[in-house]
Amino acid sequence: MSHARNSAYIVAAQLSLLFSGAVVNFGIGRLLGPSLYGQFGVVYAVATIVNVLLTPGMAQAVSRFVASDRGSSSSIAGSLLRSQLLVGLALGVVYFILVSFISVLLNGASLSLLLRIIAPLFVTYSLAAVYGGYLAGVGRFGAQAVQLLIYSCSRLFLTFVLAYFFSVAGAVVALPLSAFAALSYFAFASRLKFSSFKVLPVYRFAFPMALFAGMVTLLMSVDLFSVKALLNDSSLAGYYTAASAVARIPYFILTALGIVLLPVVAGKLASREDASVFVRSAFRYVVILLLPSSFLIAATSKPLVMLLYRSEYAAASLPLSVLSLSTIALTLAYLFAVVVSASGAPFVSAAVASVMVVLSAVLNLFLVPRYFLLGASFATAVVSFVFLAVIFVFAFRRVGNPFGFSSVKVLFASLIVFFIAVRIDFGDKFLLPLVYLALVLLYFLLLFLMREFRQDDFRHLFSLVPSRLRREFL
Repeated sequence: MSHARNSAYIVAAQLSLLFSGAVVNFGIGRLLGPSLYGQFGVVYAVATIVNVLLTPGMAQAVSRFVASDRGSSSSIAGSLLRSQLLVGLALGVVYFILVSFISVLLNGASLSLLLRIIAPLFVTYSLAAVYGGYLAGVGRFGAQAVQLLIYSCSRLFLTFVLAYFFSVAGAVVALPLSAFAALSYFAFASRLKFSSFKVLPVYRFAFPMALFAGMVTLLMSVDLFSVKALLNDSSLAGYYTAASAVARIPYFILTALGIVLLPVVAGKLASREDASVFVRSAFRYVVILLLPSSFLIAATSKPLVMLLYRSEYAAASLPLSVLSLSTIALTLAYLFAVVVSASGAPFVSAAVASVMVVLSAVLNLFLVPRYFLLGASFATAVVSFVFLAVIFVFAFRRVGNPFGFSSVKVLFASLIVFFIAVRIDFGDKFLLPLVYLALVLLYFLLLFLMREFRQDDFRHLFSLVPSRLRREFL
């Protein structure tokens, strides 16, 4: 299967997760209002950090070791299930004990119960990483797709049903319940049993990737935690949660490419091939999609947040504009860090991300008490661009410069669309989708006139559609 086709499938899977997560965020924000949504946002951010720390790195490591030794695949995964169960239980107990301290740091005693509700996620995510990595390693991608669908649907259903009857506590309970539903399918589909096998090499492989992913996710949450801790106002946390959820939609879609970049770049460098051509092509498509989407969100932040949430969330519009621009830097920085990790220096990416977390905490500590939500968004923007500048240096040494005159033309077209959008008076927020459609068409027309988006690109996109669908419907 081609790299492009892999990218398409992975982005499609990421879109399904993004869609369910977006609907949960927008729906809960509407249903509960800013104050309770602020509490939910903080707990949801903690749950996301737990997920990213425990799942992607271990899943990739398990997939690699299982794929390289199919004969021992069941033994490897079964042994990891045993060890991961113990790891998850230990981390869950430690977290449960530390919840009171975490609540004090966040200046929210009411968060203690909500944070304790998600403690089972440590066990669930630890085990799910093994199951997911095993199925990927043996090539059972269909089972992974079903698991993803179960998780997305159960999260949607349980979140709204439980939130309707039990308010924010119900919405939080839905997080471990939906994760357990997906885990149950994993266990049924894999039929794995506990066994004994040497697993230390798997943990050595997984640790730097898990550390990097965890630090990046923590970096994206420092601003929200600072708003809650320093301003002690759940409504303000709710506004900021709304701004973050909307601004980072392009990030979550496009960073799915990192799952493909990592093995491809690593393979090319290991075989002494030139990875720069592949990286340059990948980044070109990222920039083509990233710049206009982030600029449009920045230009239309007020009607957009009022459309997705409610009119009372208009206070999130200015932070949303700043955060959407910082998303450009954060997305590119993350993908550069993936390239650096793939080149054999995962600890460099993790170390740079860790330094950025500290810098973000310091800037938020200084700016949030003075400038409130705008201060948090500016702190995130500054750190994101610093992150991009630093990690670009490391990536440049390994694969060269992925940008060229192509990026200048994309920036020019994006700025034209941005300035047009800024000057539109949105008297009716429901007209926003039509405006987006018109501006997107204008954007691609500009690229076509500048010969930046060519027939080859259309053929490339067309090739991503499975051949069976092309024969039947196209």
